[in-house]
Amino acid sequence: MVTLPSPARTTRRSTAPDHGGDALEAGVVLSVEDVSIEYRTPGGAVRAVRNVSFVVRAGEAVALIGESGSGKTTLGLGLLRMLVRAARITSGRIRFRQTDGQVIDVARLTDRQLREFRWSQCSMVFQSAQNSLNPVLRVGDHFRDTAAAHGWKDTRAVNARSAELLKMVQLDADRVMHAYPHELSGGMRQRVSIAMSLLLEPALIILDEPTTALDILTQRAIIDVIRSLRERLSFTMLFISHDLSLAAELADHVATMYAGEVVEFAPVRESFYRPKHPYTVGLLNAVPPIAGEQFTPLTAIPGSTPDLLDLPPGCTFHPRCPYATEICHREIPPDFVVGPGHLAACFHHDRVSRQPVETGVSS
Repeated sequence: MVTLPSPARTTRRSTAPDHGGDALEAGVVLSVEDVSIEYRTPGGAVRAVRNVSFVVRAGEAVALIGESGSGKTTLGLGLLRMLVRAARITSGRIRFRQTDGQVIDVARLTDRQLREFRWSQCSMVFQSAQNSLNPVLRVGDHFRDTAAAHGWKDTRAVNARSAELLKMVQLDADRVMHAYPHELSGGMRQRVSIAMSLLLEPALIILDEPTTALDILTQRAIIDVIRSLRERLSFTMLFISHDLSLAAELADHVATMYAGEVVEFAPVRESFYRPKHPYTVGLLNAVPPIAGEQFTPLTAIPGSTPDLLDLPPGCTFHPRCPYATEICHREIPPDFVVGPGHLAACFHHDRVSRQPVETGVSS
């Protein structure tokens, strides 16, 4: 059942391409089209993801960035239909091109089809590697159980493939295959999870905060591992992060999320050097520069994220935006095309720059 928007807010106009039926543009692996996800709570329905649309092409890496609570992880879990019981996809399509070329709508798969789809076509590296590994199984058992669940019964071949992947992520396969998760460091467990995600050669890998809770040296090592694997295997990747330096190093395109919406989608260089949404600018100005010697004062985004049970009218970012005018209070901005492959949901995108702007909302 499709949930209608509340009278207080209209819905952003869709910019998802209409391919008609089950057809999908050549080269596209994932097409997310007007997807909304809500959580049922005692206070009402929380629309954690609202009318999100974007595509991921074969061989690309797309980063989802934004503050905590912006809907990044909910969207990632929704793409695999792994949401908690209190959550559900209320509208939209998640079309996926499998390795055999067949296009499916993930939102309509049966439970049996979902079990076949996960790991073989799309895998996920979760934020907490310790919690995603069974503490009573050795690492080798994780690989063998995953393979067996998808019909791969040749234990010798599975062991050989697992050892090869563990070596790719710079681990001692002979030692790690026989180890329990608690016998490995956090960085080693994260590498094991990355290796497992590649076991069945899926068309798409989703990484949720792959460097969170790791020390800076281990983070550097994980980034190097991911880059090396992409160069060697050329897999398609969607990763979720609040670490802008990670997006700068690994992403081809960046989708900026705010209050459940993708407010900007751009090639990575455009996103960092020519952002056209005030929220993206705020994120960039709130972190130290990753290059250059000149000191740049950091500035915080004023205010706080909105209550998803009581969203402001018009543009959800207008209470915190230095560019906001009367139209921003009244209307939800569409996705403006501001450059090749660059969309920004801002009425004043032509004025937005990384230069400081006097704060204050005009009415």
